[in-house]
Amino acid sequence: MNPGPGSAQKHIPFLTIALILLAAFALQLVYHATRTSATVDEPDHILAGHRHWQCGDFGINPEHPPLLKLLATAPLNFRELSEPPWECGSKLTSKFDAFSYGSTFLVDNGVDSVVIPTRLAASVMSMLLALLVFLATWEMFGRWEAVTALAILAFEPNLIAHGSIVTTDMAISATSFGAIYALYRFGKARTWLRFSVAGLAFGLMLASKHSAVIFVGILFVLSIADVVLFRRSEVRLSNRIIPQIAAFAGMFVIGLAILWSFYGFRYYAIPKATESTISVADYIKENGRPESVESLTARVTAAISHTPVFPESYVLGMADVIAWGTRNSWIFGRIYTTGKWFYFPIAFLVKTSIALLLLLPLGLVYLLFNRENLREGMFLLVPAIIFFIFASSSNFTTGVRHILPIYGPLIVLASAGAIWLCRRFDVFRYALAALLVFNAIATVRSAPSYLAYANDLSGGYENTHRIFIDSNTDTGQSMKLVSEYLARERVQDCWISTFVHPEMIRSVQPCRPMPSGVRIMVSRNLIDPVPPTIEGTVVLSVMEFPPRGGDEYLPIAKSEPIAFIGGNTYVYRGRFEVPLAAAISHAVRSGHFVRVKNLDAAVAEGREAVRLGAGDPRTHLALGLALARAGQNEEAIQEFETTVVQAKADPRFRNAEVRAQQELARLKVQ
Repeated sequence: MNPGPGSAQKHIPFLTIALILLAAFALQLVYHATRTSATVDEPDHILAGHRHWQCGDFGINPEHPPLLKLLATAPLNFRELSEPPWECGSKLTSKFDAFSYGSTFLVDNGVDSVVIPTRLAASVMSMLLALLVFLATWEMFGRWEAVTALAILAFEPNLIAHGSIVTTDMAISATSFGAIYALYRFGKARTWLRFSVAGLAFGLMLASKHSAVIFVGILFVLSIADVVLFRRSEVRLSNRIIPQIAAFAGMFVIGLAILWSFYGFRYYAIPKATESTISVADYIKENGRPESVESLTARVTAAISHTPVFPESYVLGMADVIAWGTRNSWIFGRIYTTGKWFYFPIAFLVKTSIALLLLLPLGLVYLLFNRENLREGMFLLVPAIIFFIFASSSNFTTGVRHILPIYGPLIVLASAGAIWLCRRFDVFRYALAALLVFNAIATVRSAPSYLAYANDLSGGYENTHRIFIDSNTDTGQSMKLVSEYLARERVQDCWISTFVHPEMIRSVQPCRPMPSGVRIMVSRNLIDPVPPTIEGTVVLSVMEFPPRGGDEYLPIAKSEPIAFIGGNTYVYRGRFEVPLAAAISHAVRSGHFVRVKNLDAAVAEGREAVRLGAGDPRTHLALGLALARAGQNEEAIQEFETTVVQAKADPRFRNAEVRAQQELARLKVQ
C-alpha cells in the first residue's frame, strides 16, 4: 500500500491537496489566535518563557517544561519590554506572582502585541503535528490515506483551539506522536540516523510536558512488543530483546541530554543558586493539597530530587503534578471531588469532530481484515489506548485537552479505515467526501469558539456548558467577543464576573469587576466593593454558576439572559439583589489588605463579608486569615472551624476547607 517507484509527477496532485489542507489548518490557527482573548493560563506561560530567555530563570512556572514556552516567546526577544518588579532569577516565583504579574506583563506591553506573536510561534507545534501525521500515514498506509488524515486533522476543532494558544497540550501531542513515529521507523530499519532521530524525538517530548513520562513507559512497551511480535527469526528471543533494550536506553539517554539542554545543563532552577530553593514536600504543601505529600508518587519524586537525573525545575514540575493530582470534576451538572473514569470517554464523544468519530470504527475494522498492517495498528492503538486508560483512571479528569495526544494516532487509523472501505465500495467515496466537507463546514461554523466546541450530535458549542463546566467551555477566551458585543450595544456602565485574571479585566472591556470563582482569585489591585443591589447590564461566565461557582449570582441567573456569547458568557439586564456577591467582594478586599499588611482594614473587610454572607465558608475563611495575621488567634480559630463545618457540606468549597485545616493546624501548634 506504500507508494512504489515511479515518477514524482504522480504525487503532485496529492501534495497539492496536502498543501491546501495545511494552509486551511494554518489559517484557522491564525484566525483563532487573533480573534480570541488570552486564556487564564497564557499570561503565566508567556512571562515564564520570557524569563527563561532573559536570564535562564526556571524558578518561574516549573510545573511545565520549557520547550513550548521558549518557542512561543522567542519573538519577544526582539522587543524592549516592561518587566516585573523583581530582578530576573532572584527568587522562586510563587504561583500568585507568576499569574498576576503575567497578566500585568501583557497589559503593560500591549495584550495583543504580546499574545498574538507568541500564539503564532506556538502554532509551529500544531503544524509539526499535521506534517508528521501526513508523513506517517503516507508511509504506513498510502497517499490517499495521508490526504484523508490531513483533511480530518485540519478541521479538528480541539487541535485548532489548543494548537493556537500558549499552552503545552499541543506540544506534547506533536512530540509524542513524533516519538512514536520515530520508533516505528527505527524498527523498520535500524540505522544510526533513525536511532538519533528517535533520541531527538524523546528529548523534545520530555521537554514538552511532564506527561511525557507516561509515554516513555508506553514507548518501551512498544519497543519490546515490536521485537517479540514482528521480528521473528531463528535468533533466540533473549538475543533479540537485549539489543532492543540497549537501543531504547540509548534513545532515552539522548533524550535526557536534550532535556538538560533546555535547562542550560544546569541543575538548580534559579540562576547562580548553589543549593535547592525548596524541597519537594514543601513545594507540594504550598501549592496543592497537603495530603498529597504522603502519596507514593510524592515519595518517589522526593527520592528523585536527591539524584542528578533530572534538573531541579523539572522535578518541581513533577511535584506540582502530584500537588494538583486530585481535582474536582464537573459533568452533567454535578460536581465530583475526584476524577471519574467516564469523564474522558464522554469528553471524547462530545468534543471530537463527527468525521473522526464516524471513521475511527472503520480503522478498527480495517485491522481485523488486514493482518499485514497489524504492526502499524500496534504503534497507533497501543499508545492511544494506554494513555487514554491512564488519563481516565487518574484523579485529574478535566478538559479534553489532557487527552489530545491520542488524536494524532487515531486520525491516522481512521483515515486508513476510510480509504480501505472506499476501495471496497465505490459509493463510499462519495459518502466520505460528503462527510469531510460537512465536517469542515461544521468546524468553520463554530469559529472562533473552538475552545467551547461540541459536535452537532451534542448540540454544538452553545450547549457545551450543559455538559461541562471547565476548560472544555471557558478559559477566558471570549473577552474580545464580549467587548465587541458591548461596543455594538453601546454599553459602558456594566458589571462582569468571568474566568479572567483581575489584572486583565479592565484592559479588555469596560465593565466593573465582580468576584469570580469559589476559590476567590485574589488580585494585587484593590477592587471596589460590590453593593448588595446592582442595576444595569451584567456579564457572567457560565463558570460562575453552580456546580462550578457559588450561589452569589443565582439571583441574576433566575432572570432571562439577553445574549449568550461564545458558548460560555451570559448577558443580563435589570436590577438584582446580590448580597452574597457583595459579601464575597469584601472577602476579596480582605485578602488584598492581608497581602499588603494593612491588617486593621483586612479584619474590617472580613467582618463585613461575614455580616453580609454568614452562610458562606469563603467569608469565614477570609476573616479567619485576617484575624490570624493580626494575632487574634482565638477568634481566628473559631472562624476557621466554622469554615470547615460549612465547607464539608459542599464539595465546591473543598479548597476553602483544606486551607482552613492548614491554618488550624498551624495555630494549634503555636
